[in-house]
Amino acid sequence: MANPTIIPKRSTVAGKIPTDLALGEVCINHTDRRLYTRNPATGEIYKLAGAKEAPDRIWMFDLIGDTTYLGYLLYSAFPNSGSVFDATAWEIVRTIFNSAGTTSSESSATGAWSSKESLNYA
Repeated sequence: MANPTIIPKRSTVAGKIPTDLALGEVCINHTDRRLYTRNPATGEIYKLAGAKEAPDRIWMFDLIGDTTYLGYLLYSAFPNSGSVFDATAWEIVRTIFNSAGTTSSESSATGAWSSKESLNYA
């Protein structure tokens, strides 16, 4: 028997997701570098593999004494030079715990991660 050539459905249109896949069929979007198939249980078409979407933010966490800081910075706010920790667009939540380990106060501020201890929290 000759070796058959299997050619999956394919697209070179960015963002195009197939809508007409039969069970067991696959589709490759070459532009997006993604592979799609149909879920046999639900019939839904989903991304089986491929390029991962970039997250829109980075997260930071710090624990100093009885205070926890959790913050994020959107990628759109990354500085063109200098340290990302000095960018002033960090959204930071400060949580202070009491001796029993429960929250005694929680507040938020916007500012540089490197200055998180001295920001004015509200």
